[in-house]
Amino acid sequence: MKHEIIELHNVQIIGMAKRLRLGAVLHFIIAMGHIGCLFALDEAFDAYGIKDVMHNMVFGHVWMLYALTICLALAFALAGLYALSASGDIQRLPLTRTAIIVIIILYSLRALVGGWACVTDFKWLQFISSVIPAFLVWCYYPGLNIYRHGNIKLV
Repeated sequence: MKHEIIELHNVQIIGMAKRLRLGAVLHFIIAMGHIGCLFALDEAFDAYGIKDVMHNMVFGHVWMLYALTICLALAFALAGLYALSASGDIQRLPLTRTAIIVIIILYSLRALVGGWACVTDFKWLQFISSVIPAFLVWCYYPGLNIYRHGNIKLV
């Protein structure tokens, strides 16, 4: 009986690691997408309807938009690394559990705000941009529990 519980537990942990790996892959794709947007930044801002907001935010210093986009790409890549750290695929990074909590909170807020924006003024791009963060919350949620079982290396 005890052996069966351990096997079931290991299957659950492997499932959690797969979700974290999926979250990491999505974050790396998002990071690469942001790097790709550097070549057509104004067009990307236009597509999201935030061109004026972004230009006003940087007070006419257009180079800051590029710096901000690069920083966002690095942040997405770092979030992907934290998912790999939580899954045990790479060496444990400092504050992994804290980083997972912060990622879950930020994406939950992003999904809620985006979802509310869809209720008031539905746009497909806004809807997709709200569903992806909600999906990432689902991917990262197992990272909260995986460290209760020690530093796990899964194959």
